[in-house]
Amino acid sequence: MKAQALCDFLGTVPLFASLTEQERKEIAGLMLHKRVKKRDILFYEGKSCTAIYLLKQGTVKVYKITEDGREQIVNVLHTGDMFPHVGVFGGGVYPATAEALEDASLYFINVKELTALLTSNPSLCLRLLQVLEAKILELQRRLSDVLSRDMKEKIINTLLSLARSKGKEEAGGYSLEMELTHQDLADMVGTTRETVSRIISQLKKDGFIEFNVHRIWIRHS
Repeated sequence: MKAQALCDFLGTVPLFASLTEQERKEIAGLMLHKRVKKRDILFYEGKSCTAIYLLKQGTVKVYKITEDGREQIVNVLHTGDMFPHVGVFGGGVYPATAEALEDASLYFINVKELTALLTSNPSLCLRLLQVLEAKILELQRRLSDVLSRDMKEKIINTLLSLARSKGKEEAGGYSLEMELTHQDLADMVGTTRETVSRIISQLKKDGFIEFNVHRIWIRHS
């Protein structure tokens, strides 16, 4: 992507939208491009955090491995998302593993260069804090779901959250273009693939959703 096109793209990203064009150009000058294939690992949990990523195209899942060896998805990222949200500063480590769910295009910036940029740009630093606050609130909501909802409600709520934030509204519901398997959804809500398949089948019969590996449509709740 040429410098001006990257600058324009940064203007669509919440973290950078309030900056001047000149400030975005400075950031664009620090960013490097990377393409990854489906199932490629961007970084591993526990490894030293050396870069922060901006997703240009594609979908990335972020997950942790539980004590019993099960994969627990903590986030699914789409175009315009930056990650990770913690472990970036103070010599931290990546809090989870990031894996491409499909072929993806990303930009990344070295943590040391980002730190220097934030030090010299208070408005960008404030925007980063706002983005992190929103992410913390989202994680708190998801934790509340895990603790208080039954599995059918968890699945519906997870799909609605994805569709509202990353999809588009259509007559009667939301449409989301992304690769999401029953196993991916099971890892997100903390259950088995068989349970997800059973609930998805029932929701399809009820006319509440249309679900395949590339597209999801879900009715307004």
